[in-house]
Amino acid sequence: MDSSTRIHDFARRYTAAWCSQDPAAVAAHFCVDGSLQVNEGTPANGRDAIAAVAQSFMAAFPDLVVRMDNLLLEPNGLVYRWTLTGTANGRSVDISGFEEWDLGADGLIARSLGHFDAAEYQRQVDGSPKPPRYLNEAAVRARLRMPALIEAMERALIEFSAGRVVQPVRTVLQYGEAHGLFGVMPTYIPSLPALGAKMVTVCHANATLGLGTHQALIVMLDPATGVAQAILDGRLITEMRTAAVSAVSARHLARPDARVLGILGSGVQARSHVQALRLVRDFDEVRVWSPNAERLRLFAAETGCRAMPNAETVVRGADVVVVVTPSPTPVVQSDWVAPGTHVIAVGSCLPTQRELDPALVARARLIVDSRAAALREAGDVVMAIAEGHFTANHIVAELGELPKRQSAAEITVFKSLGLAVEDLFAAHLVLAE
Repeated sequence: MDSSTRIHDFARRYTAAWCSQDPAAVAAHFCVDGSLQVNEGTPANGRDAIAAVAQSFMAAFPDLVVRMDNLLLEPNGLVYRWTLTGTANGRSVDISGFEEWDLGADGLIARSLGHFDAAEYQRQVDGSPKPPRYLNEAAVRARLRMPALIEAMERALIEFSAGRVVQPVRTVLQYGEAHGLFGVMPTYIPSLPALGAKMVTVCHANATLGLGTHQALIVMLDPATGVAQAILDGRLITEMRTAAVSAVSARHLARPDARVLGILGSGVQARSHVQALRLVRDFDEVRVWSPNAERLRLFAAETGCRAMPNAETVVRGADVVVVVTPSPTPVVQSDWVAPGTHVIAVGSCLPTQRELDPALVARARLIVDSRAAALREAGDVVMAIAEGHFTANHIVAELGELPKRQSAAEITVFKSLGLAVEDLFAAHLVLAE
């Protein structure tokens, strides 16, 4: 038997000794004057002291199981990696660690330095809640992929419109001299299951500071206990899930032969919409316009879109039009929009703002993400109703009802406000990776 095989066999016997409920069996694997030190504590010197350490673990865990995960030969000695499982005080414990071994001439352990996360071990023994995970934007970006997100958003919308989600219309308050917005969006989704909320701010002055105008956090809670499980940076999730929802609308409502995409805006939402919509329709041309000439130039150069001189030249002849600007007044006029166009309105989220000519909304087939939210928050709906252009019955469907285009000539408008169910489905997707 070569030395490597002997050492591995020794390590396996050592592991079995820890599972034997016989402290002396553990101590027998140490030299007579061997030592065991755990987490830089006081060393246990000699077999009797080592047996006492083993006895304390065995007494604490009557069902103690130790598994050898690996045995590595390092330049300075052997590293024995292990996982301990068992039940202490009715609490399940699952903790991993390692021991650095120096072997004596007799092949037994002369010195062992043990290491494990004592705080995590104590937390498990005490039954304390596990601290929530935090995923920053980079971690979210590494895990979130647009094709999977589009499918998740369709499922989220179906669950919402089927009434299988508990979710109020979001609470939004304006604050400060700059009239920033702060929204709180809670929801409970039994099918995942998931419980949590998004907190989002909109501060347009951030653009002058080099910061995103939309900032967000998503908090995920254990549905059974309410204990916080994870906190995710929500800015990127908001950006991507909004575009993914728009892609769901285009998949069901844009003409199959749609070839020209028009985008009004050049911010992060415009960028994500280019990515998402290209996954559901094969566009030959993507046009873009933004009132900020320099941003428009950079956006066109980076995305391969065609920069246009004004909004009208983007919209006329486009098969799909996306409005992602912060303008509080209409930027798309009705007579620019040809029959058969699918219009996606994303930019405004207050009842005092609108981005579409009310005559356009009146002549179109109107779909929303949430009837309740649209009748309370969407200026394109609320203001048009107040002015007598149409009634609440003009909303023909929620997107989660999966409405279909009825003819090649009809104009469809999807008014997107954004729903907490979308954020939690997206966060759930991130945490599953």
